[in-house]
Amino acid sequence: LDLHRPAVDEITFMHPVTGREMRRVPEVIDCWFDSGAMSYAQWHYPFENQEIFERHFPADYICEAIDQTRGWFYTLHAIAVLVSDSVAFRNVVCLSHIVDADGRKMSKSLGNIVNPYDVFDTTGADPLRWYFLARVPPEGQKRISVDIVADVAGSILNTLWNTYAFFVMYARLDAVELTRTVPEAQRPEIDRWALALLRDTVQRATVALDAYDPRTAGEAIERLVDQLSNWYVRRNRRRFWKAEAGADKQSAYLTLYECLCTVARLIAPFMPFLAEALYQNLERSQNAQASLSVHMTDWPQVQASAADAALIRQLDMVQAIVRLGRTARAASGHRVRQPLSRILVRVPDAAARAAAEAHLEQIEDELNVKAVEFIAQDATLVTYRIKPNLPRLGKRHGKLIPAIRQALQAADGAAIAAAVARGEPVTLPVADTHITFEPEDVLIETSSAEGYQSAEDEGFLVALDTRLDKGLLREGLARELVRTVQDARKQANLEISDRIRLRITGSAGVLDALQAHRPFIMGETLTAEWADGDFAAQFECEQSMEGESWHIALAPLPTPNAS
Repeated sequence: LDLHRPAVDEITFMHPVTGREMRRVPEVIDCWFDSGAMSYAQWHYPFENQEIFERHFPADYICEAIDQTRGWFYTLHAIAVLVSDSVAFRNVVCLSHIVDADGRKMSKSLGNIVNPYDVFDTTGADPLRWYFLARVPPEGQKRISVDIVADVAGSILNTLWNTYAFFVMYARLDAVELTRTVPEAQRPEIDRWALALLRDTVQRATVALDAYDPRTAGEAIERLVDQLSNWYVRRNRRRFWKAEAGADKQSAYLTLYECLCTVARLIAPFMPFLAEALYQNLERSQNAQASLSVHMTDWPQVQASAADAALIRQLDMVQAIVRLGRTARAASGHRVRQPLSRILVRVPDAAARAAAEAHLEQIEDELNVKAVEFIAQDATLVTYRIKPNLPRLGKRHGKLIPAIRQALQAADGAAIAAAVARGEPVTLPVADTHITFEPEDVLIETSSAEGYQSAEDEGFLVALDTRLDKGLLREGLARELVRTVQDARKQANLEISDRIRLRITGSAGVLDALQAHRPFIMGETLTAEWADGDFAAQFECEQSMEGESWHIALAPLPTPNAS
């Protein structure tokens, strides 16, 4: 039976009650209006469920792809206006289409269709959800491949899981009592900073999600996860490692525990499976009265304070100096483990100076330098060379380019660099006219003074003193020995708490480093006994670097309570 026109117009039948002839209604309406009636049809309104309908209409939001705007989005509104003199929904999240990794539409002919189960089987569903919700704006083209999603899994998901695993490992070793509290006011500054950042993140994520903006919420959560892993945990490892218990160690456990538990709630709408795994092991395992699932708990309710904002701002400035210091070190070619004598720092204002002075030890430790020294704004540690950005300026001032080159070379390079850093234009005399250069119109090349390596950004400038003496070289070698022993411990499958017997032999430089830094090496590697002669080693290895070579032999010692 063909129900298409014109065949359907030939079909008639008699009504079983009235006996009248029945045929197709000739008026035709866009079939999208059938979908557009769903606001009413789902409740069989107005014939029943009037109270339920009033509670749910208009809808809080609607989410669909861009191709739904003309059909469904429009007809929902059109019918709602006709029937209820109202919009059908208050908010709309409109999605762009999913394409392949090269931005092409997926099709069988191109052979570029990504099977979602390939993604699920490789990385799981959570990284895909995080990518769609937190990495790409709704209206942005969503390029997809197994590798793209795997990159997401390798960033936030693995970072968070490793932080969680770190906490669980040490909490089990110490049998930590999470019910034994330490008032926040009595905790170290870095703990208070982590909790301040946690509250700030909850507030930012809440505001963003209330505005139907999951990407901004995801950015805030991802920054928190990164800071917990790459600043808080890394800077506090010794607090978890140390054998003795006490308020300081308990504070570290409580702080990281609160952060992880709250993050589990924050990521629940984004990564439900990971959130559930964290919640079950962190909270349900400790409290039988806790909700059965993270998805049955309340959203975190916190209030960030002015003190929180000030503390976060302080650490942001400290981290800005550290980032520039790492950039300068990488450019210098010196290994991270090689101590340097000092770093010179120029700050943009008094607040940044105060923040840096209050955290000198952290800066020195992070950058492996012996001292931090502040320099004046006019200190000449960097030379600036200003060049025209030809793709931009060539179109506007083609014939004047030679004169522009001369004007930029003759100008105050430091002043231009400072203006560009502030995002401000610069006006210079060129030939017989004046030209205003936007920050994007110029290219800035920098060169450091002899014996220094510099980096600069947002008003901060750092210059590493790259000159090495024998003492610094010995200490750098000692740190490399520590790294080699730590790697050997892993290869020997030792537990992190195992004490060892250790012997290191090597070249003259290695022996000098051992003589100067043996206690440091023993402390960093959990060495309880130093062997000067041969012994029954469980693991041995050799290493060489920059003309020095050494041999390592180690064996675990029995635990004190072993029989």
